[in-house]
Amino acid sequence: MTSLQIPVRLSLSGEMRAGSEVEVRLMLGHVMETGFRHDSSGQPVARNILVGVTLRLDDSVIFEADLGTGMAANPMLFFPLVLPTQAGTLVVDWVDDQGRSGSLRKLLLYA
Repeated sequence: MTSLQIPVRLSLSGEMRAGSEVEVRLMLGHVMETGFRHDSSGQPVARNILVGVTLRLDDSVIFEADLGTGMAANPMLFFPLVLPTQAGTLVVDWVDDQGRSGSLRKLLLYA
């Protein structure tokens, strides 16, 4: 697999303390080209979409999404997360339909 470097924003909204529920906000900067369009010369634009996104907290999968051609460019995903008793590391992994993949790590720090 080759690396897919895309702009990614991962943020948490809410009170950052053990046991509280926060909203995870994930934005993946990807064109999400469906392969259904044609360019100005009439040639088809090649399909290029993210097909999978996984978010883990340390070794536990907390969110998984299979994406498809119905997703807009720069997909934004929001979901709740109850913070564990100890800080950990959030890891976002993604893969596109050409087999390229990427990852982002974010350390969770709170009192």
